[in-house]
Amino acid sequence: MRTLRPTLPAVLLLAVSIAAPAAAQLVIGGPPPPRDTAGVFDSPATAALVDRVIAAGSGVPPELRDYHATMKSAAYLSVRPDSAPGGEQPVTIDEFAGEVRWERGGAVLQRVRGHRVRMLAPTPYTIGTMLESPWVIPHLYGNTIDVFQLAPTASQGTRVSRAIHPFSARGEQFYRYAAGDTVRIRTSEGATTLIPVTVSRRAGAVVGREQLVVGTFYVDVDRAAVARARFGFVQRGGGFSLAETGVFFDLESGLVAGRYWLPYRQRREIQITSPLFGGAAAIRLVTTLSGFQVNTGWQPEAPGRSRLVLDLAPRGENPFAGWPREIGAQEGGSDIADFGDLREVVRPQTGGGPVKVALRYEHGEHLFRYDRVEGLYLGGGALAQPRDAAKRFWDVYATAGWAFSEGTARGEVDARWHPMPVPAAGAPVWTYSAGAYRRLVDTQVFRSALRWEIGRSLNAALSGVDERDFYDSKGVEAFATRRSGPWTAKLGGRFERQDLVTKHTDRTIFGAKARRFPDVGPADEGTHGAVEADLRFNRGAGAFGLGNSLVAGVHGETGLADFRFTRFTAMVSTRRDTRFVSVLARADGGQAFGETPPQYLFRFGGDEGLRGYRLREFGGSSAALARGRLLLHLPPYGNEPLFRIGFFAVPPLRPAVVLAGETGWSDVSDRSAAALARLGSAPTDGWKGSYGTGVSIFDDAVSAEYVRPTGGGKGKWYVGFVQWF
Repeated sequence: MRTLRPTLPAVLLLAVSIAAPAAAQLVIGGPPPPRDTAGVFDSPATAALVDRVIAAGSGVPPELRDYHATMKSAAYLSVRPDSAPGGEQPVTIDEFAGEVRWERGGAVLQRVRGHRVRMLAPTPYTIGTMLESPWVIPHLYGNTIDVFQLAPTASQGTRVSRAIHPFSARGEQFYRYAAGDTVRIRTSEGATTLIPVTVSRRAGAVVGREQLVVGTFYVDVDRAAVARARFGFVQRGGGFSLAETGVFFDLESGLVAGRYWLPYRQRREIQITSPLFGGAAAIRLVTTLSGFQVNTGWQPEAPGRSRLVLDLAPRGENPFAGWPREIGAQEGGSDIADFGDLREVVRPQTGGGPVKVALRYEHGEHLFRYDRVEGLYLGGGALAQPRDAAKRFWDVYATAGWAFSEGTARGEVDARWHPMPVPAAGAPVWTYSAGAYRRLVDTQVFRSALRWEIGRSLNAALSGVDERDFYDSKGVEAFATRRSGPWTAKLGGRFERQDLVTKHTDRTIFGAKARRFPDVGPADEGTHGAVEADLRFNRGAGAFGLGNSLVAGVHGETGLADFRFTRFTAMVSTRRDTRFVSVLARADGGQAFGETPPQYLFRFGGDEGLRGYRLREFGGSSAALARGRLLLHLPPYGNEPLFRIGFFAVPPLRPAVVLAGETGWSDVSDRSAAALARLGSAPTDGWKGSYGTGVSIFDDAVSAEYVRPTGGGKGKWYVGFVQWF
């Protein structure tokens, strides 16, 4: 049983209680009429409820003529690598202050009075500059739901399509309905009863250009209206596809004047996942409306039309008064993973048979990778799961490919069990997995919280730079994972054979001599049986990003076969922004006990921490590494675009003076000293450090800085994208 989050701005919330399942006890106007509900409703009571909402809610209440509301809105372009332990990374953030007017004839006027921007990369446009029509859904009454779609380029603007409303007169032709537990909300005006109704596609439902949605709609029993909706749909090409587009909505309404459910907070999101891209990208709009005035007598200039008007406030007037000073703080905390539960159930059901098998990649490296061990690796992937979305409590994912230079096949098969129906975002979820694999494993321990494996492959393939160390592993594993909000806990074990690998190519993908393809570091061969535990907290992407962020984790493992050692590692990465100063920090630590094989020792130096020294110059069975950056922002301090032509805006550069410092320490036990020597690394013999200064732009995304070791010696220039956090 779940409690609906009480975000009702015009209502004084006094009490919330959970009742027994609605299908078992709901009675609306007497017993429901006899009806064939097979395949459409889970019970006659649900059928009666849906019929009542369709009859009363397919049109706007006749006494509601128009409204005016104050608008606060944020637009994000965010990315999330499939190989990163941290959360998503905002690339651009737009914030808008203004107002919204609506008239029952269908006219919507969304007026923007303030617009401010932050960017992590010098892109030619932001999401805000590409919007050409209103993005606020004015209400949840009616027969259709407008679905916005952004074109790939700003010149193509914003397109609008429509989805068939499940509670419209046509809804029963395309959907099936199942009622959940009632949620009673007591207000100063009395009790309001909400019933969540889960909506899914009917088998064989066929529509034209309109969309069908899947999700949950919270129905106000007293007013026979939809008070909240959380739904989505996926657009995916048939057969082999390199991208999948999901469109998701979380629409919360507030009870205004005790009679009308009008929008309070709306989140609209387009997610694009691609194995070639190596992760997911999201276009997100989060809007809150407040200060409703109903039946003001407003008459639109263009009846029935929707218009987005840029009417920026004159200089000296602050439309963002009362907002947090730092952009992004108003609607922070959202993540691409929030709609993971919907993504698994909204894929269309096609074909016949109880099980659906489709070509699919879950990680970019399963499709393509390049390194000096494998050379070019190309692979294929497939996913098997129940065809019926309501029964997808299991799936089996398999991938296999060939490393051409090494002449070796690698891949894996993974069976997973998860709850169905999937709980709402943020609710605790247990999942279980078991699988077999053969992998090429990267031995780096202190990895960045934001990393792109596809970027490493492209750097090796095109530039001839690959200095990572690897070993080959083949075995079986099983894990149980619990996710609750930003927390993830994982417990399990593996039994595998580990073997050393060697360099098999010194050429780029086009045949040129590689610049930096050194020999691969040694690894001990043997059987590794291990018990592993992992705990992570993700709120953003860590030190490298936009806005305040925190990523932390601790990992423990112990070997039970040929390698009898125990190792613990911990990491925290954070960023805190103010108007004039930003602080970025990251700390890593680790301790290994027993005779630790070389592939499990800690190493750092150069781009992997402690710049100013050689790559992986230091290491040991004990290690600590801390890095910090202080950004002293330079004028102009605001987030207003430098200039604009219509909605096209040149973003602020956000220049800053950079002061950087790093320190590291390592030691090695007698039992692991020989293994460390084989790797060519050494203990630090006390704390080592480096410091540097320079300038950066775009919130420290790009910098030029000179770094020197604290013990003296020659410094080094670092110019380009900041990536060592």
